Amino acid sequence: MDDDVTRVYTDGGTVAHFLDVLQSPNASDTEALCGRTPWPGLWHGTGSQDEEERAIDLRVCSQCQAVLTHRRNGYLSR
Repeated sequence: MDDDVTRVYTDGGTVAHFLDVLQSPNASDTEALCGRTPWPGLWHGTGSQDEEERAIDLRVCSQCQAVLTHRRNGYLSR
């Protein structure tokens, strides 16, 4: 897993999203790299071992991946 992002998903979500590593997954207004929030719930994927494994197994949001790729090429998207 990447050291600068945290992989998370929403309740019932079908894709994983990336949060900046310093962002809290325990706030309903925390935005993923793509701009998505978990509202009305919270992010999952950082609690139990099962949550972490599910976050790893889900495919990654294409918009989150695009932002991360863009940043790694030397550009900040926000």
